[in-house]
Amino acid sequence: MKKYDTIIVGGGPSGMTAALWCARDGQRVLLMDRCDRIGKKILVTGNGKCNLTNFRQSPDCYRSETPEAAAAVLSAFGQEDAMELFRSLGILTRDRDGYVYPYNEQAASVRAAFESAVLNRDGLEVLTETSVTGIRRIKDGFQVSAEAYSAGKKGNAPGRQFFCRSLLIATGGLAGVKLGCDGSGYGLAKALGHHIIPPLPALTALKSSAPFLKKLSGVRNQAAITLQVDGRKVCRERGELQWTDYGISGVAIFQISRFAILALEEGKAVQLSLDFMPEYSVGEVESLLHSGLEACPYKSFEELLGGILPAKLVPVVLREASRQAKTQPLSGDASSARAIQIRHGGASDSDFQRLAAVIKGFSLRISGYMGYEKAQVTRGGVDMTEVTENLESCICPGLFFAGEVLDVDGTCGGYNLQWAFSSGSVAGEAAWNRNRRS
Repeated sequence: MKKYDTIIVGGGPSGMTAALWCARDGQRVLLMDRCDRIGKKILVTGNGKCNLTNFRQSPDCYRSETPEAAAAVLSAFGQEDAMELFRSLGILTRDRDGYVYPYNEQAASVRAAFESAVLNRDGLEVLTETSVTGIRRIKDGFQVSAEAYSAGKKGNAPGRQFFCRSLLIATGGLAGVKLGCDGSGYGLAKALGHHIIPPLPALTALKSSAPFLKKLSGVRNQAAITLQVDGRKVCRERGELQWTDYGISGVAIFQISRFAILALEEGKAVQLSLDFMPEYSVGEVESLLHSGLEACPYKSFEELLGGILPAKLVPVVLREASRQAKTQPLSGDASSARAIQIRHGGASDSDFQRLAAVIKGFSLRISGYMGYEKAQVTRGGVDMTEVTENLESCICPGLFFAGEVLDVDGTCGGYNLQWAFSSGSVAGEAAWNRNRRS
């Protein structure tokens, strides 16, 4: 049975960072991963450009059942520390309005820089295409059982046994199965006595059964989005929407998806209120509509809105305004063509009011969400109340955690990679210090 000071399970960004911290001053470290190469999930971050971190760091950029515990880790190794880490690896960066990318905007170069540093670090071994099947706490350390793993199939080679004084689990969550993320770390942590906050997809698209979605598929427009759960406002985001045949997507939707998905799982009513003109108040939108038709009395509402909203969205908004009418719909039956051809001479004040109200508060009922195959990150994981500020287990001394396996997930903008680097550094240094003292 081969012996190491530290074994790290998971070769993603947090595991690689931890390995670089652990393998110092003669300590022997083994980094194990299920994929054929380490760091593969980095390749899909930032749409292949790898948004490394963000100069804007705020507690509300990180979500957890125990946010103060996440904040302590980020304080110990923050954004400036991450920038120094990049420099030490030869990664030149560029700042795009606070969003930090590699200078060449190639995620592959970031993965290669980490891999090169890991493979050339004295005392650090890498074992790929290997799946950990069990961990047993023994005197003075851990016994780790593993077997060959390739292309999603178990190998025929007999299982192997390893021993370590400290063990660090950095297996990621469930988002990104094709990149080696299968949630196996949750089972390992649970077997060692830890409680797991139920995992759910986060930073993903939302589904709706609205009948007009097929007509809007492919449309993009700016909006402010308010998430309502059982009629109560939960959070608000602003940005570009991307309409799909199954629902709605875009970065702003990703940001609120964590809360929408949790509410759906709890059986609550989830609805989005979409403000298509967030720069204006309802009264100002109503005045703009009045002014527009007064200036161009030959235009219909449809023609007027064509200069404000995407063409495919206009009839949807007009029909919603007609549907909400308590008495006469917009100039006639909402099902007829005339319902969206009203001109100034036939419009009432209530027509303008209803139309402005829909533009400022278009309702979309949410019925579901896209799963882990489309999600960027996992919500939930190892309960942060069960680890120290150095991410060592309070239940099983010598066991450490880093990255997405913990109950911390960031918003879009480089925050999940920042968490990976921060937690990997903090846990890795803590494991190295523990081995040094023992």
